[in-house]
Amino acid sequence: MLRTLARGLRRRCPGCGVGRLFIGWYQLATRCEHCDLEYEPLEGNSYWFMYYSTAIFTGLIIIAMFLIQPENIWLARAIVLVAAVLFIVFTLPYRKGLALAVDYLTERADRATRGNPSQPESDPKKLSEG
Repeated sequence: MLRTLARGLRRRCPGCGVGRLFIGWYQLATRCEHCDLEYEPLEGNSYWFMYYSTAIFTGLIIIAMFLIQPENIWLARAIVLVAAVLFIVFTLPYRKGLALAVDYLTERADRATRGNPSQPESDPKKLSEG
């Protein structure tokens, strides 16, 4: 499990660890060029993770703003705003990689409970029938 999560953080295929998750900086590849794993068989599976991780970072930033009381509040707000935007934007590919790794693990666990250890189904109708 930790190996799969580490692969996601390194922006590599959660299945084999060789293929790249992204084409360029943030454009998600559809499949692994090494093992042919479909990264996001159901579009949007990783949205919840991205939403909650952004909410957690935002909450931490807000807490930090309340705890730190600088002399020049407007300068501090500007610094926090720029730092927050940069932090959230630049961690996007890593958080998306981690989200895809979590999705891979949950799909694999789901397939194991259904008795189908092969590649995840791409057809949403087949997934809802299982």
